[in-house]
Amino acid sequence: MRLKPNLSRLQARVLGLRRCEDGFGAEVDLEVLRCGPLEPGEDFIGAQAGSQIQAFTAVPESIEQGVVYAFEATVLGGPQGERIVLQKTLLGDAPAQAPASPPALPPRAASRQR
Repeated sequence: MRLKPNLSRLQARVLGLRRCEDGFGAEVDLEVLRCGPLEPGEDFIGAQAGSQIQAFTAVPESIEQGVVYAFEATVLGGPQGERIVLQKTLLGDAPAQAPASPPALPPRAASRQR
């Protein structure tokens, strides 16, 4: 169930992946480098740089631990609470160490052209 249409652009390092017990998807531990709305008022995640969050992905084979990715993510709600869901992986980079300043995120229009 969607709380309200919301979509955030999230740049984060994957700290860990745990397959879900039912065999579908995985829970992902992320270290947030940057988080913001794609449109004003759409950022329901609201994570600050340096914080750690947990999210769900239906395609865990598309991401690797230790790699920095940009994601489009949404917050869904249900009878057991809210859940952050990674909807699209936009890019991945595996730097030797965390950059002093995270690389710029691609514009929204460019992600729709893929």
